[in-house]
Amino acid sequence: MHGLQRGHSLMLSYRHGFHAGNHADVIKHLVLLGLLEHMHQKDKPFVGIDTHSGNGFYRLDSAQAKKTKEAASGIIPLWRAWQSGKVENALIRRYLELVAGFNPPDVGSVPDCYPGSPAIIHSLLRDQDRLQLMELHTSEIDLLRHNFGRDRRVSIHHRDGFEGAVAVSPPTPRRGLMLIDPAYEDKNDYQRAIKTVLAVHERWQTGIIALWYPMLGKSRDHSRRLTEQLSRKLDSCVIELVVAPQSDEFGLFGSGMVVVNPPWQFEANFAPVLTELNAMLGGMAGAVPGRDA
Repeated sequence: MHGLQRGHSLMLSYRHGFHAGNHADVIKHLVLLGLLEHMHQKDKPFVGIDTHSGNGFYRLDSAQAKKTKEAASGIIPLWRAWQSGKVENALIRRYLELVAGFNPPDVGSVPDCYPGSPAIIHSLLRDQDRLQLMELHTSEIDLLRHNFGRDRRVSIHHRDGFEGAVAVSPPTPRRGLMLIDPAYEDKNDYQRAIKTVLAVHERWQTGIIALWYPMLGKSRDHSRRLTEQLSRKLDSCVIELVVAPQSDEFGLFGSGMVVVNPPWQFEANFAPVLTELNAMLGGMAGAVPGRDA
């Protein structure tokens, strides 16, 4: 969500509160939840690493969220379908139950609070597990420390996520997963993301790495180049959610995750999730504003 040592004034303009709960968050957090549940299959400790953390929690009734209304392309239709008993997939139900856990029981048809990836990972930590959070934005890091800094299992780093990802690899314990979720406000983020994933994998060959990327209008879309470069070099799978046709206009019509060292049959097991998401979110009214400059 934030990062880059160069061009800080540009990169630090990004605030996830404007985008929280959109369709990109939905696919990212469902993949993350599926990977965390895989980690729970063994009693061995694991480490979760979130390189571009944000602050961890977002209000969907905030001025930022109301300005963009991006949650209407993601969590809100899923939430309403779930409340009506129309969600069939077990992983989607568990995801919505997790979101519900951060809201009052009588919250209604729109959740007040949407958990970011730090909150999702933190909610699934066991006593033996560890969490490393990184954030560069000066305001967000203070909130991140307030939200998670009192937990002995959590280490919080005020640093560039690309640099930090490589610096902490290999982590202790060695079993774990890393989420890399940059802003892509600068087109250089794409190459930085590729180089970071390759460098982390070189140091930590057993780690699961999940890289989120946007799918944008034709003139700005770099997703194919990113996925092809990583797929050629690493054992990985690609999971994508598209909610609107791609156009020549600037906008986020979908997004995806490259998962390096995916669990056995993870992509195949995730297929029913995508089928249900496509039925509920596909054909949303237009793409939402993108995250690329």
